[in-house]
Amino acid sequence: MDRMRVDSGGDLRSFERSMLDDLSRFQRILLITDGTVTELLEHYLEENIEIHKILESIEGSSAAIYPRHAGFAQGYSGAILKREVLLRGQRTTKNWLYAQSTILLAHLDDAFREDLLNTKTPIGKLWKKHRSETHKAILEINRHDAEDAAGYFGISPKDQLITRTYGVHSNSRLVMLISEHFPLDFFLY
Repeated sequence: MDRMRVDSGGDLRSFERSMLDDLSRFQRILLITDGTVTELLEHYLEENIEIHKILESIEGSSAAIYPRHAGFAQGYSGAILKREVLLRGQRTTKNWLYAQSTILLAHLDDAFREDLLNTKTPIGKLWKKHRSETHKAILEINRHDAEDAAGYFGISPKDQLITRTYGVHSNSRLVMLISEHFPLDFFLY
C-alpha cells in the first residue's frame, strides 16, 4: 500500500508528491479538494449524485471508531455515528465513490445531527444547508487493494483504490473523520 501522511495543517506540499504524479488531473482534484466532492462529481459526470447508505450505526463509545480513523480522534470519548455510503449516479446508477465516516455526535449542533440521521442528503450538502462554517484538513492519501469494497464498483479485490482521509472541524472542534475511496481506473480523463 502506498501511503502519504499529511502534516497537521493538511498541507500536501511538505510531502513527496510522486504518488499524485501518475494520476489524472481530476483524480488529483478529488484527493486534495477541501470542497464538496458530491458537487465536483455532479459537474464532472454531468448527472445528479445520490447517496446510498450501506451502514449507519450509533455506537455508545469511541471504541467503535474505524481503525483508519482511530489515531486521528484520540481524546474523544462520546457517542459516534459510523456511516458507510456510496455516491451513486442518479441516471447511470453507477457507484462512483465509497465513503466511511466517523461522526463525533457530541460535537455537532442539534439541527445538523437531526438531518444527518433522518435524510439521504450527502454531508457536503448538509454543510451548505445549515450554513455551517467548516474547515477540512486532509490527513492521509493512499492506494490499496479494493478487497471487500470491490463489489461496490464491480472490480477485482486486487484492483487498486485511491483513498483520502480528512478531518472536518466546526466551531474549532473535530466533528467528523471521512475516508473516501474510488477505483484507480475511474476519472482518467
